[in-house]
Amino acid sequence: MEGTTPGGDAFQQELSRLGSRVGLQLSAAQIHALGIHAELMLQWNLRTNLTRILEARDIVIHHVLDSLLPGRWLPPSGRALDVGTGAGFPGVPLKIENPSLHMTLLESHRKKVSFLKVLCSRLALEGLSVAHSSWEEWARKGRSEGLEFDLITMRAVKLEENHLARLASPLLAPGGIFAWWAGPRSVLPARDLAQSCPAEDLAFFKSFPYSLPHTPQERQVMTWIKKFP
Repeated sequence: MEGTTPGGDAFQQELSRLGSRVGLQLSAAQIHALGIHAELMLQWNLRTNLTRILEARDIVIHHVLDSLLPGRWLPPSGRALDVGTGAGFPGVPLKIENPSLHMTLLESHRKKVSFLKVLCSRLALEGLSVAHSSWEEWARKGRSEGLEFDLITMRAVKLEENHLARLASPLLAPGGIFAWWAGPRSVLPARDLAQSCPAEDLAFFKSFPYSLPHTPQERQVMTWIKKFP
């Protein structure tokens, strides 16, 4: 796979092979769309710092599969917000896999927002949009405008207590899920995160473990649920 162009046939074959190995059933159209995402990311990466992962197989494993595998435990439809999305992970792969998700990609860096807008235009997926804002500003906007989401995702961002109290709590709809990609080692054990949650209307739900191909350490995604009134 070394040197393989992500948008090419070999990349798509590798994504299909590794995806099947971990139980993902992706259509040809979905694999093609994921290839467009990876190829455009590498093109933009020549002038904008989007990723340090450059080899095709590593992109499949550490960006695409790492985004998609936790999706089996998350809502497949409704309104979703991907906070600090960067190059579009996990929001874009989750949207490609679940067309019924209405995904908003939230990013504060202007150059990354420019990339995401071009990507959305290339993919032409209904229900995929980009918001140029910090999560603090977006949370204030959400509170003032009554925005509610069924799913909020956060990957490759350190979890702080104020994310739970000031982002997840006001923006989640009742029954909605906040999902944090904790990686191979979380900053705090799941029990401590659950006990320290400062938002009374949030409850720690579950930590889901999963494994990536050719990666020795098991990973986990932690989830919280918004209580019903």
